[in-house]
Amino acid sequence: MDASLRLLRAFLVVAEEEHVGRAAQRLLISQPSLSQDVRRLERAAGVELFSRSRRGVELTPAGRIFADEVRQALDLIELGADQARRTAAAERPRVSLAYTPSLGNRLLRLLLPELERRCPDLEIEERELDTGEVGPAVVSGRFDLGLAHCPARAPGLRQVVLAEEPLVAALGSGHRLARRGEPVAIAELAGLDLLLWPRELAPDYHDHLLRICGQPSVRTGPRRALTRSYLFAEEGVFALLPAGASAQSVPGVTFLPLEDERATAPLVLLSRAEGILPEVARVQALLVEVVPGLLIARRDRW
Repeated sequence: MDASLRLLRAFLVVAEEEHVGRAAQRLLISQPSLSQDVRRLERAAGVELFSRSRRGVELTPAGRIFADEVRQALDLIELGADQARRTAAAERPRVSLAYTPSLGNRLLRLLLPELERRCPDLEIEERELDTGEVGPAVVSGRFDLGLAHCPARAPGLRQVVLAEEPLVAALGSGHRLARRGEPVAIAELAGLDLLLWPRELAPDYHDHLLRICGQPSVRTGPRRALTRSYLFAEEGVFALLPAGASAQSVPGVTFLPLEDERATAPLVLLSRAEGILPEVARVQALLVEVVPGLLIARRDRW
């Protein structure tokens, strides 16, 4: 199949946004041009990658498989380029860290300066991955370390629970509970649909949230609940998200703390079980030391 890196990266942006118009804005190109690019890629792949509706686009089952493989391929290409540059320029040792989206809203902004201050001789490279992708990325060697909520266990993967991060409820701003502006109990959300990603993307995390809610009615949504924030305007859905998600401002969505003590998600540090380089072990030890304190400070401010 003949497809440029530009075309593959554009495809992933459309997959993330689930809307060609929003993807075109991110890529700074016209919507018709991006639509043509997507059609060109589908012809080259010989399969329909998206199902289309008035509200946007959604990956087909074949498209989801293709997107997963493209992400891995692009990461490996970038990893190879980085290694080549380091070899040529005798750069500092590099430690790569993958993390899930909600952690980038606040925790990473506190964590990265601390790592750079305490490891000035290392290059820390961070990358955001979708929920469920961090563990496989570490096992495969694409990344040295990972931070994720409720990751699935896998052979060759070492897990260390750093902290239990509180969850918040995301509701449409017009909902009566959102207007009240106070912490809510899980029981008060009864009658609403829990907006969740397809289970196969992160089954352990998916099931953890179901247990917290007592097996509610589930409405399957996008990989990232806030991508389609208009769904919350219907007032019939809510989402449970790590407290770090509340650091971002989403029009029409209100984040409320939860009163239930069990409404937490374990934040886990992932590494390969064997073959850890000294610089990776050093950063790993620092993460175990500093992340719990940063989460507590972040929660108090929130």
